[in-house]
Amino acid sequence: MAQSTNGQLPNTDGTPGLPRRSLTALLFSVLFLVLGNGLQGTLLGVRGGMEGMAQESIGLMMSAYFAGYMLGSIFIPRRVQSVGHIRAFAAFASIASAIALVHVLFVSAWPWTVLRILHGFCYAGLILVVESWLNGATDNHHRGRVLSIYQLTLMVGWAVSQTLLGAASPAGFALFLLISIFLSLSLVPITLGKVTSPGTITASRVSLRRLLAISPLGVAGVFVLGVVSSAFFGMGPVFAHDIGLEPGGIAVFMTATMLGAIVLQWPLGWLSDQVDRRQIIIWTAAGTAAASFALVSQAGDSLYHLLPFAFVFGALSLPAYSLCVSHVNDHIGKDALVATASGLILVYGAGSALGPFAASLVMGQLGPGGLYLFAGIVELLFVVFGFYRLTQRSAVLKEHKQVFVSLPRTTHVAMQLDKRGRRSPDKDKAPE
Repeated sequence: MAQSTNGQLPNTDGTPGLPRRSLTALLFSVLFLVLGNGLQGTLLGVRGGMEGMAQESIGLMMSAYFAGYMLGSIFIPRRVQSVGHIRAFAAFASIASAIALVHVLFVSAWPWTVLRILHGFCYAGLILVVESWLNGATDNHHRGRVLSIYQLTLMVGWAVSQTLLGAASPAGFALFLLISIFLSLSLVPITLGKVTSPGTITASRVSLRRLLAISPLGVAGVFVLGVVSSAFFGMGPVFAHDIGLEPGGIAVFMTATMLGAIVLQWPLGWLSDQVDRRQIIIWTAAGTAAASFALVSQAGDSLYHLLPFAFVFGALSLPAYSLCVSHVNDHIGKDALVATASGLILVYGAGSALGPFAASLVMGQLGPGGLYLFAGIVELLFVVFGFYRLTQRSAVLKEHKQVFVSLPRTTHVAMQLDKRGRRSPDKDKAPE
């Protein structure tokens, strides 16, 4: 990656890019955010089971987070622009940190559901601020590399957060305190670091009807991934707890899934650039279904029998978002990338809000294995639809493909930034 003498990533138009120290500060903020957020999601699922909450109540609580996140994605951009990025980040991080502690005061499903909506809303704002800097301060030539580093930071942070579940008893308050500490620490790099604020956030979205006309398979894949991945993140800890794993075992089980995604994210992306991308999407879905059914059959066995299938589940399911977005991008021009990807965020959000609650209903009837039975059936239905779509459209020629870029799920990087905002008069700019 090219670097100028002043330590910046230069833009192709000759303007200064993102200073390396600014990138480092942003990534440290992201790391602290994910450590707190990842641990909180797992902890609430496990603690809910320990408190005797019904599967359906836990599922609704987990779906509430994604509903809040989707609402935040819609309403927060304008608010961030009006008050400034640093102030917005400080406010949302402070609220999220307080929310983590409020869980201890009201150990009940309904208060936790409300808190999860609020936390999802705040987390959307936090990620929006970070990704605004990453997106606005790097040009197209460098953006793919920066996003890859960002994606790796998210994955590593989430995997490490799961190991912290064993740091203290989930039945106590210490883990909630640890979550609050991490969320508070995320403030330090951004507020004290020399980070240049991006320009004005503007977001346009392609309608659902237009998205379906562009790529039915890509849109369906994004929705299915939202359903399946949110079901795993929300109810996976409940599954592990209900089959008898201790906190340390739950942490290992959840971490194994994310490690799979880290290992295969980029190899699958590279392969999809070489062949018909639809084939990779379909066969990863089929592999996810097979791993899901294997986890159902192994639910009563030891942790070590579960780990290989958990690894495969994560390796094949979690990278699918980037594959599907890349497939949609293959059918549009570069001038439509922003609006199209922004629309896909809402499609993913709708699936995510549905996933945990739907999975909890199946688990309530069939036991913990119902989580992966639900995931397997959803993936199989998508496989059938995928093979049907192969008969309806020819493959995109390799020379016409957009290059694969690893994108985080529910990312805001699709939101365009008008860099003229940097040159706006002071009276028109919010103080940072």
